[in-house]
Amino acid sequence: MSQAPQSSRAFHASLWLACALVMLLVPVLLLWAPVQRWSNAHGDWLIRQRATLQVPDPRIIVVDIDDTSLQALVGEAGKWPWPRSVHAELLEHLLAQKAEAVVFDVLFSEADRFHPDADAYFGEVLAGSDRVYLAALQQQASDPARAPLMTSYPPTTGLLPADPQQRGVLLLPRAVAAAHWKTGTINFTQDGDGVGRRYDVYRRFGDWRMPSLPARVAMGRGVTLPVGDSFLLDWRSAERVPYPRVPFAAALAQARGESGQLPADYFAGKIVVIGTTAAGLYDLRRTPLDDLYPAVFILATGIDNLLNQQQLQMAPAWSMALLSIALLLGLQLMLLRERLLAASLFTLGASVALLLGAYLLIVQGVLVTVLPSLLALWLLLALALAVFYRRRRQQLSNTISMFSRFLDPQVVAQLVAREDPQALLASRECQLTVLFSDIRNFTTMSERHSAQEIMQILENYFAGQVDVLFRHRATLDKFIGDAIMAFWGAPQDNPNQAVDAVNAALEMIDNVERYQRDFDHPDFDIGIGLHTGPAVVGMVGTSKRYDYTAIGDTVNLASRIEGLTKGRARLLVSAATMQACGDAFDFVAHGDFQVKGRVEPVTLFEPRRKTL
Repeated sequence: MSQAPQSSRAFHASLWLACALVMLLVPVLLLWAPVQRWSNAHGDWLIRQRATLQVPDPRIIVVDIDDTSLQALVGEAGKWPWPRSVHAELLEHLLAQKAEAVVFDVLFSEADRFHPDADAYFGEVLAGSDRVYLAALQQQASDPARAPLMTSYPPTTGLLPADPQQRGVLLLPRAVAAAHWKTGTINFTQDGDGVGRRYDVYRRFGDWRMPSLPARVAMGRGVTLPVGDSFLLDWRSAERVPYPRVPFAAALAQARGESGQLPADYFAGKIVVIGTTAAGLYDLRRTPLDDLYPAVFILATGIDNLLNQQQLQMAPAWSMALLSIALLLGLQLMLLRERLLAASLFTLGASVALLLGAYLLIVQGVLVTVLPSLLALWLLLALALAVFYRRRRQQLSNTISMFSRFLDPQVVAQLVAREDPQALLASRECQLTVLFSDIRNFTTMSERHSAQEIMQILENYFAGQVDVLFRHRATLDKFIGDAIMAFWGAPQDNPNQAVDAVNAALEMIDNVERYQRDFDHPDFDIGIGLHTGPAVVGMVGTSKRYDYTAIGDTVNLASRIEGLTKGRARLLVSAATMQACGDAFDFVAHGDFQVKGRVEPVTLFEPRRKTL
């Protein structure tokens, strides 16, 4: 088929356009909120799977200001916030037990006007140790131009200087003297979806930087901090309480020598983080593990990660981009080769491999976002399916349009429903029975009638004969002036083709007799020739015009037989057609005839319906 290369080029161009569209659309779709939610949800699921396999650092203990402790101390300390003497008493005990470090996840931002002695006591305990870390908080300035200069903060904040004109607001532990500060920020920034996944290494104020509280603890232990301003938290357990937790009241009772269940040296060598899980103090955050995760355990996880240098690592974005391109090109190659089943299996297999690979990587501490690759693969496959479907519909439409000129439309619909349209149009050799029908004395008729009358006669005649051919499952090849060419055996195989052809020819003769009578054309007559044999069928022509036709010696002989009907019979068939009909008809022999282009004579027969 001459249009096939052009159609194939258009099809391939559509597939490449789909591939290019996917590569352009995926980065845009990733900004779409539902896609971001799906990607984050999968990433959080991976983080939780990783957490179930981890073991928390046994050095870290949390002293919890829980609801029980708030109730237990309300008589002596009142409601929260407590006088700093309560914290000083516990701190003094922890330091006496030689705790490795004590980290307060509590803000002591203002002096206690009602208990100045309590603040003084707390300050004295702090002055006796360099193992205590206090919390600071970066705040948003209501008027940035009037915020304090960064140079105005004491050196003990740990700020790393830069532009002296830079301003910022810090909430610092001003309840005690600055000389006793060893501070770090406890800001926990949530991502765009409201879930916190990272912790600061440094908090930025323009070009100024301040270490976070976990970073300050790690620096005090001589640990090298990770590169960058933040790190992805590697949760050490999937539990809401991953570290040993001691109620503040129980720890304070031990400090006072009261009976309790804690061993005497329970806090020796430990990193003690003091914070709250009390519901009324609202120190809860949304994390991949829990929507109400206590902030004190987030701080403890950050300290654990930095001390053990076990932060989660994000796979480089470029690596996933390259992988996505490689997978898309692999899928595109299968689509261009029109291996749709293989392409579907490839997409499914690649999706499983990506999901499995993401799980195996998270077990090793590497978080990879696979949704973009999955989205790209399935989107390309969906677009390709649309291109395939569109081409299929176009092929069906073209085939139906073409064959409707040659076959009964109902037969065409059945044919294309079960056959490949391209295969139907492809050239092939097959067994055919070819019919040629010609009007007798057409030249004489033309001389006695006007051109308009002749066209009317032909239109009426052809309409009736085409109906007959279609009823008997013929393929109408062409009209050649006043002649009709048709054949059986293609595009549908027809083992009964010779019988169908003879039945059609006999009915065409019946039509002529009615035509002579009903339209008053007594001199109107036809001759029909039939021959059965091998021929080539397919599309023949140019890109501007092409037809489905049969060519070969079988066609030529059928035409010659039609010419031999003059003066002998209205219908003559070859011996091959007679033999193919079996005993379906009675045949009258008309002898042997020499035919142009053939050495051997042709034996012809006149078929007649069997009489009862």
